[in-house]
Amino acid sequence: MTTPIFMFATGIENSYPTIHGGRTRVDEMEKCGHYEHWRTDFDLLDDLNIHYLRYGPPIHRTWLGEGRYD
Repeated sequence: MTTPIFMFATGIENSYPTIHGGRTRVDEMEKCGHYEHWRTDFDLLDDLNIHYLRYGPPIHRTWLGEGRYD
């Protein structure tokens, strides 16, 4: 029998939730300054000895419309 491997992962929040009854969207990556400080954010993973990261692009900035992506 092999010992299970435990993997600790963290992630950078990339949701785009609505508030005010759906009238306002909040870009969580912009709100926390990730677009400006992404290099530092990734460097900090090494400082914390984190080897696995859940990271997804913000869909509202990536998918621009039918057949249009950035």
